[in-house]
Amino acid sequence: MITSFIKWLIIGSLTIILAIIAILISFFSPMLATLTVVKFWGKSILFISGVKLKVEGIENIENKPTIVMYNHKSFFDIFAFASFMKFDWRAMMKKELLKIPFFGQAVQVMGHYFVARDGSFSDRREVVKILKRIKSGKTIFIAPEGTRNTNPGLLEFKDGGFFIASKTQVNIVPMIIKGADSIVKKNSFKINKGEIKIKILKEIDITSYDKDKKGISELKKDIKKIFESEISS
Repeated sequence: MITSFIKWLIIGSLTIILAIIAILISFFSPMLATLTVVKFWGKSILFISGVKLKVEGIENIENKPTIVMYNHKSFFDIFAFASFMKFDWRAMMKKELLKIPFFGQAVQVMGHYFVARDGSFSDRREVVKILKRIKSGKTIFIAPEGTRNTNPGLLEFKDGGFFIASKTQVNIVPMIIKGADSIVKKNSFKINKGEIKIKILKEIDITSYDKDKKGISELKKDIKKIFESEISS
């Protein structure tokens, strides 16, 4: 536990320092902050924690408008994909994260998106921002479950990400994350050494789905089946 306490202390201190640097750089170039400071942050935390990362299918995320959907099992998910992204990206986050000192200010200045805790789109202005950003060529990371899931299996997928995909006609790239939940287990403070495996699948063509509620529901159902199949394999 003492070792974990020291690790958390280092991670917290590093996050504050890098958040301040990211804020300053973001006033000039949020993309530069993402591809340097945030990438270094992700790699450093994995190294400090003794976590190895194995990524398969990185070539399936291209430098074009893309919606990457991932199963959110741990906050180490974010450290993991932040460490290997080659292109400018943003993520959909819970509004509560804005309350975290330094980190909240950093992600806001960098242009990430914030939604209600239940994954709904009560703030329509955020939806408009996301739609515009995707059309301008940004990769968006979305956890379709709407929150971190510490239990086995998947939670019910929220409509939000699929609504965005349908409106923009931007294809979805499923990203399967395994092992992140074993690094810091549920109701535990201890940081365990381990390996996070990420499998990035080929993009799913969504153009065959109707843009109405029924089409969005079918798209959501089919994407969830893909996740369930990959997670159980």
